[in-house]
Amino acid sequence: MDKFLNSLLAGSNNPPEGTVVFDSSDHIRFQNGQNVSGHNYGCNRRLVIEKNIQGDEGYTVTMYNLDGIHPLWQNNVQMAPKRMRIINVDSNIIQLRGYGFDMMGASFADYGVSLLIENNVISRVQLDMYDRNISIVYLK
Repeated sequence: MDKFLNSLLAGSNNPPEGTVVFDSSDHIRFQNGQNVSGHNYGCNRRLVIEKNIQGDEGYTVTMYNLDGIHPLWQNNVQMAPKRMRIINVDSNIIQLRGYGFDMMGASFADYGVSLLIENNVISRVQLDMYDRNISIVYLK
């Protein structure tokens, strides 16, 4: 198994250099616990988890839109990089929660990511936006 994935499963907030990538072609959006979108087949996203790019403890989590470049931003970043730490590991489910603030003063703690690991790979990801009570479940 990959050393980086092992460090996630071990609950380490001091991972080795590395990256874990999860590609999704479907997601379901929940607001206040209610499914508000149904399946979004063919919506291609990539979640990248890497060692904290600022050198601090924890991880950097970024989401990309694989369907094209945003007309205003001129990149494919769906969710800007967020600093996160592991807050819980329960068997094969890893929960990360944002910490600190971005350059504009917005709290990374408004974001969380849960990873479901099956057969040594990420099989499902849930992005939580706590300040808006929104969860998006990303599926293969």
